[in-house]
Amino acid sequence: MASLAPLTIERAYMTFLFPFAYHMQCRDKLCNELTKENFSFFTLQNKSLEDAFYGESISISHEELAQFFYPFIEDKLFPDNSDRHDFIRFSKAFHAEGSLQYREDTFAYEIVSIDITLCPFGNGIITMRTKMTDSAHDFSDVLNFIHYFRVLEAKLWEEKGASHHFPFGHFSSTGDLLFKHFVPYLLPYLPYQQADTYDGLPFFEDERMFSSAFLLCKEGEKIVDEHLFRLGQVDGKKPDGNPFISSTNPHYIADYVKEHTHTRWAPNSYIVTSAQAQIAISNLSFKESKHSIEEFMGTHYYNLFIHYFYKMMLLKVSFEYSEISWRKDKLVVDELIELITKFSARYYFDEVVVRTEGKEISQALRKFFRINEHYIETKATLESLYRTLEDRSDNRNNRLLFILTVFTVVSGIYGMNLVIEEWDSTVDWKSIFGYTAFEWFALIIALSGIGLSLVLICYSIFTTFRNHFRRYKRNLP
Repeated sequence: MASLAPLTIERAYMTFLFPFAYHMQCRDKLCNELTKENFSFFTLQNKSLEDAFYGESISISHEELAQFFYPFIEDKLFPDNSDRHDFIRFSKAFHAEGSLQYREDTFAYEIVSIDITLCPFGNGIITMRTKMTDSAHDFSDVLNFIHYFRVLEAKLWEEKGASHHFPFGHFSSTGDLLFKHFVPYLLPYLPYQQADTYDGLPFFEDERMFSSAFLLCKEGEKIVDEHLFRLGQVDGKKPDGNPFISSTNPHYIADYVKEHTHTRWAPNSYIVTSAQAQIAISNLSFKESKHSIEEFMGTHYYNLFIHYFYKMMLLKVSFEYSEISWRKDKLVVDELIELITKFSARYYFDEVVVRTEGKEISQALRKFFRINEHYIETKATLESLYRTLEDRSDNRNNRLLFILTVFTVVSGIYGMNLVIEEWDSTVDWKSIFGYTAFEWFALIIALSGIGLSLVLICYSIFTTFRNHFRRYKRNLP
């Protein structure tokens, strides 16, 4: 492929999703902290929030949001108070204008607003809404911005060097910008974030945020397969500044586009979905595309959100399963079984969207997030592990039963003769050195039985307290 087709992007609305984990027992405290920081609790009943967080002239219909999802999921996505263990969203508008600089390129943008959504089971999602503030940019520049903005902490040499510049300061990475200026108060609640690294966060792939965008190119410009492929792969520029595409095989590109692109409104509008991004592009005017942009920030955003949550949960369970020590009892597995059961019963549904277009996009999200495969694999693995550990527990119980049976049989054989006569009065412990073999045997049996009983009682008390503490710590809904 000798050269890449040019395309001019006149408007770009970009959303980035950062998953995080938090301590469930701190949920109420975190809600109070966000309220103190002037974040607004989001409810559909509060119509004043319809145009508060999305930028100039963009308004999201709460009634349309309510009608888009089935009632059994709508009730959980949009609870009417923050005391429930469902999806609690707090939003704040910032309208902070700055620029991202990488080598010789500078991209002016605005951070419009930030959502912090506390999800069930100790998961959460930070949503950053940004938009392009210049009049127009080359297609490659916009993709390059998305590529570098979604990297919280650059680890690869070709990604290092991007920085953010605002009137209030300069930041070496998106992670610095987010946690040192916009939401520093969130850090104490993140158990996995330490020393500027996100290693150990099981559902955060490659330390990159998931990207979602709506791009408006120059009216009437032709959108070709090459553009759609680069959207799905987030292919921006090479280090030398030239446009980049991660395949040169036109047949491969055509097959990829056919599989990943929603073409219901072609040839004017397309939605490309992949494991790292979901990006819509249109060559219609802003006036003609305005409702589509509002859908992108409203109904389509929540459609993406719920499926991204599904992916997070299933990866979290898989991670916790991999951390199980075989020397432990099946308590941890019981908790994972309980977690996946509650998740399945209350939140996990094959269909969450009422409208046909939403269902088609849902199917793409489930496919490229591999949600069905993760769910089946997770349930099968946990059930297999549960049976295995149950067998190990049965073996321990059998050994304990064998020991108790030995004591019972011995006591039954000797009956009342397994007694030392001087035990009826005050025991002279010095006399034990004069015991006969039979009396030594009786003494050992008695002390062993008393010791075993004490051990079993202490272990039972310890297990009870440990179970209560673990359930309090996990605070499952």
